[in-house]
Amino acid sequence: MEVFARNLHQLLKKEGITPEQLAAQADIKPADIQAALNAEAPLRPSELLRLSHRLQSGLSALFTHKETLHNDFDCKMLALDIDGVMTDGGMVVHSDKTESKRFNTKDGMAIKQLLKQGIEVGFISSGKNHDLVQYRADMLGVKRVWVGSGEKLEVLTRWCKEMGISLSQVAFIGDDINDREVLKQVGLSACPADAVPVIRDLCSHILTRNGGDACVRELVEYMGFLKG
Repeated sequence: MEVFARNLHQLLKKEGITPEQLAAQADIKPADIQAALNAEAPLRPSELLRLSHRLQSGLSALFTHKETLHNDFDCKMLALDIDGVMTDGGMVVHSDKTESKRFNTKDGMAIKQLLKQGIEVGFISSGKNHDLVQYRADMLGVKRVWVGSGEKLEVLTRWCKEMGISLSQVAFIGDDINDREVLKQVGLSACPADAVPVIRDLCSHILTRNGGDACVRELVEYMGFLKG
C-alpha cells in the first residue's frame, strides 16, 4: 500500500489537484482518498478504475515500485534534517532543563546500510542541542553533523566541495520552511507526509510516513539501497 500511496501523491502533484478535487472528479469519498494517501486502507476495484481513468494513468503506474530510481539518480550523499524528519518534531524538556528526542531504529538501520554501501550521510539541524544530535550520529557512524542557526545550504555546499561531489548527487529530506533552499538545489528532494504544505508542494518525493516514523528508511528503500 505504501507504493500505491507514494505514486498517488506524485500523480496528484503532477496533475496539480488536491485530494478533495480528485475525490469529486473520480466520484470517491474524500475520506477514502485520504485513507489511501495515508496507506491506511485500499480503494475498491471500481474506485481504482475511476481513479485510473481520471488520472489518465494505467493501474500499473499506481502499483509499480519505481526500481529505476537508484540507477537514474547518482546518489553520493543523503542529508537529513533532524526535528520533524528523524524525529516527530516533538521535544521533551525535563525538570533539570535538559532535552530529549525520540528517534526511530528503522531509520537507524537504513542509515547504517547506506554507510556500508559507501553513501555519505549528514545531519543538518537548526536546533540547539548539538550534543544530543552528535550522540545519535556517533551511534550510527555518521561523521558529518551540523547544528546551528546558519544557512543549511551553505553547510551542504561546503560538504559537497569537501567530498568532490555536486548538489545534484545529494538526496535531502526536510519538513519545514528552513529546509526550502536546500530542497530547491539538491538532486532528490523529499519530505515526510506531515511536512508543511509549502514544502510538500516543493518536493519531488512526498513520503507516505511521517517524521520520526521511519520516513528515512522509506526513502532509502525507494532509492533501492535497502529491501524490506
